[in-house]
Amino acid sequence: MPSARQITLVRNNFRALSSQRPDLFISVYNRQLGEDPEAAAQYDGSLRQRARVLDGLIELALLSADHPTALFATLHKMGQDYAHYGSWREKHPFLIQQIIETFAEATGTPWTEELAEAWDEFLYFMADGMLEGVKSSHVA
Repeated sequence: MPSARQITLVRNNFRALSSQRPDLFISVYNRQLGEDPEAAAQYDGSLRQRARVLDGLIELALLSADHPTALFATLHKMGQDYAHYGSWREKHPFLIQQIIETFAEATGTPWTEELAEAWDEFLYFMADGMLEGVKSSHVA
């Protein structure tokens, strides 16, 4: 579980970048497709639509972050809902790295190693919680 300070750092950075979202997530997906062009087949709809979904997933997790029980339930449900998108399960480390790099570039000078570690901790916690939801849905 990310610390309260890490959650605050991530939440503040996420809010500071609100005017650039979901375009930042389109950049994340474009980076992914640059590395793995075959990944395009996994996406239903446009990249903009997928970017809005990812933006919403992170926002929902951040809204629940102050309440561990609610956060666990939220992540578990997300995992169940997105269990059929199989590639995120295997490729989440790459996706997390792309989110961090994209947010670092968009943040600019205020970006710190502490903020990078906070994002890393939060996104891996999110992915782990979602993976638990996948397991419980028997889709894994």
